[in-house]
Amino acid sequence: MIGLSDSGMIQTPTSAQETSFESRLVTGTDLGSGMALTTLRQPHTKALLALDGGGIRGLFSLQILKRIEELARKHAKNPDLRLCDCFDFIAGTSTGGMIAASLSLGLSVVEIEHFYLENAAAIFTRNSSLIKRLTTSRYESTALRKALQDVYGVDTTLGSNRLRTLLMLVMLNASTSSPWPLTNNPKSRYNDFDLCGDSSNLRLPLWQLVRASAAAPFYFEPEAIEIEGQKFLFFDGGLTPYNNPAFKLFQTAALSTYRLNWPVGSDRMMLVSVGTGLLPRDLVSETVDTVNFIKAVPAAAHALMYTSSVEQDLMCRSFGRVVAGDQIDSEVGDLSDSPAIGQQPMFTYARYNADLSKQALAQFGLAYDQNVTFSLDCLDSIDACIEVGRKVAREIVKLEHFDGFWAKT
Repeated sequence: MIGLSDSGMIQTPTSAQETSFESRLVTGTDLGSGMALTTLRQPHTKALLALDGGGIRGLFSLQILKRIEELARKHAKNPDLRLCDCFDFIAGTSTGGMIAASLSLGLSVVEIEHFYLENAAAIFTRNSSLIKRLTTSRYESTALRKALQDVYGVDTTLGSNRLRTLLMLVMLNASTSSPWPLTNNPKSRYNDFDLCGDSSNLRLPLWQLVRASAAAPFYFEPEAIEIEGQKFLFFDGGLTPYNNPAFKLFQTAALSTYRLNWPVGSDRMMLVSVGTGLLPRDLVSETVDTVNFIKAVPAAAHALMYTSSVEQDLMCRSFGRVVAGDQIDSEVGDLSDSPAIGQQPMFTYARYNADLSKQALAQFGLAYDQNVTFSLDCLDSIDACIEVGRKVAREIVKLEHFDGFWAKT
């Protein structure tokens, strides 16, 4: 299986260990006390995993994922099981894209957490130029590029057979002002080698696509990627409607135009959506007379990403059978007892997230000083993200949520 070497590079699995994302066989090894499964995938179901953007709060998401991985390993009686053995299609935006690509490559959640902790300080190193900090980006991009190249490999492409699941990365093409949700589905219109040849998106470097998905404006410069001899500038996928990519992931899996055509139904498809923590705040705290528009611009961007993510969550609940998720708001509730639009749910849906406001954290017996803001670049929030994530994961992630979608031991 894939792991991290001492140098931080991914250790490529042998051919016997590699698993194509189209492989659907449930296999196991007899360990004397029952069958230890090497995959929880089943031939008649599809499991999808969507990961929100949120910068350093990706460490919160990783605690949720660690709990899912822990339950999966116990269920499979296999201490080495990875989430790539449990999900068929993994999608992510921004920090969620980093996690998604790493999971698809076969890294364990602990290995990904190690990557975050080892590289966070270097990634969030302030730009040495004051002019650049004020006009283009707060942080240098060199460390992030280097870290991604080291972990994924410079030559690993979107079409690499090292990816063990289907993968979707969301970014904004600033040159065309359009969202770009790219997948490694070989049948996709712009991936098909027979139609596209050398211009197939599958030839694009994986590290560069992940970097593009995480190029948050105000924080990092855009990523320039050459496609068919033309350079395009890409920004963070959080600027699209898909900072929470869950519903887009469902569409990509089910709509015929994306050329997967996976069967739908609450007994055929499961969609798991993991957030980075809800951080609602007033758009502008000052009065109209004292408003600070320099502060208001990033706040407005945050508000748009927040409301967009909530709307994506609501759409998923409207069409799915909800087995997990806090209430959307006081009017809508959590929709767990509401029939799906069209009466027949198209998938089973679990949303794992938490409110990070002071009032909500107090209910868990947690309180932090004013330096812990949970903003996407707040390194003082690292320990808090991990602590909150662990407590929340124990409360909300249950084995029964996966009934019917994980192979029986």
